[in-house]
Amino acid sequence: MDSGFRLCEFFHLYVLRQLVTRLASRPYAVKGGICLRFFHRSPRLSEDMDLDIDPSMPVKTLQKNVDAILASDALAASLHIHGVRAVTATLPKQTETTQRWKVSLILAGGVGLSTRLEFSRRGLFSLVDRATPSPEVLRAASLVPFVAAFYGAPAMARQKIMALASPSRNAARDLFDLHHLFFTVQTAAEKGLPTLEPVILEKAVEKVGGFVYNDFRDQVLPYLPEDLATLYGNAAAFESLRDQVGARLLEGLP
Repeated sequence: MDSGFRLCEFFHLYVLRQLVTRLASRPYAVKGGICLRFFHRSPRLSEDMDLDIDPSMPVKTLQKNVDAILASDALAASLHIHGVRAVTATLPKQTETTQRWKVSLILAGGVGLSTRLEFSRRGLFSLVDRATPSPEVLRAASLVPFVAAFYGAPAMARQKIMALASPSRNAARDLFDLHHLFFTVQTAAEKGLPTLEPVILEKAVEKVGGFVYNDFRDQVLPYLPEDLATLYGNAAAFESLRDQVGARLLEGLP
C-alpha cells in the first residue's frame, strides 16, 4: 500500500478533527469511503473525503471555515511530522449544492500528493450516527479520540446500492464496500434497503454481474493492505466476492 495514501488519510483525519468543532451546531455526516474507513473499519483506503452538510449552511460560511482549517498552524504542524511541508488548495466548485476543494500536500523536494474535500447539500439521509473514528486509525495518526457524525452501516449500504444502480457510475470499489458491509460489519440486506424499489435492486444486481477481475485489480487492490491485496489477487477470489454480494442483493428482491 502506497505511503501517499496514508498521508492523505492523516490529512483527512486532521481536517475532520477541526471540522467537528466548527460544525458542532450544524447537521452533517461523513460519507463514502472515508466513512467506511474511519467508522466501519474498512481496510480500503480512500483518496478523498466527502460529507453531506445541512442545506441551510451558507456557502460563504462553509468556505470561510474550511479555508481557515487548511491554512491553520495546527494542521501544518500535524502534517509536518509526516513530512508534509505545505498545503495548497484551489476551489474549483463553490455552489449552493456542492463545494469542492482540490488539495495538494507538498512533500520534501516539491513532490505533491493530490486529494479532495467535497461537501454536498443535496440533503442529509437518516440513520446518522455519532462516534469516534476507529482506534487503529487514530493511533496511526497520533490523535486522541474525538466524536464525529457519520452514516451508519444501513445508510451506507443503501447509498452503495444506489451507486451500483446508477447508469453513470461503474466503480468496483462499490462492490468491495458492500461486501465489507454485508459480511464483515454484517449489515442485514433488508436493513439497508428500506426505501429502495425493486427496480433499483435489479439494476444493482445487474451492475454487480458485469464487473470483471481487471476492474477490481485496477480500482481496488492498490488501496488494500498487502495481505488482502494478495488474498484477492486472483480471479477466483474476486468472483467469489462478487457472487456473494449479488446473492445478498437478490435476497432483498420480492
